[in-house]
Amino acid sequence: AAVGRAALGRLERAELDGFWVHVDADVLDPTVMPAVDSPDPGGLDRPEVLELLTVLCASPRCVGLQLTVFDPDLDPDGALAASLADLLVDVLG
Repeated sequence: AAVGRAALGRLERAELDGFWVHVDADVLDPTVMPAVDSPDPGGLDRPEVLELLTVLCASPRCVGLQLTVFDPDLDPDGALAASLADLLVDVLG
């Protein structure tokens, strides 16, 4: 949350019309999200991503959110896709 608030200090400047949030799924630790092309140990866990995105997306200056780099070929039963969808619902809900 502190990182999100610090980012908002720059993103909510008067001279900007707004900001867009881009998230690659591979920022999540591979133990949480292995269905990515570039898994990197030491990534964020779900609560950390949830907290960061909630702070950023709650801003009235946030104009959109994009989630990328999920590889459905590495998620044969769809459980990981459902987990990402649930994360977005929690952030935007």
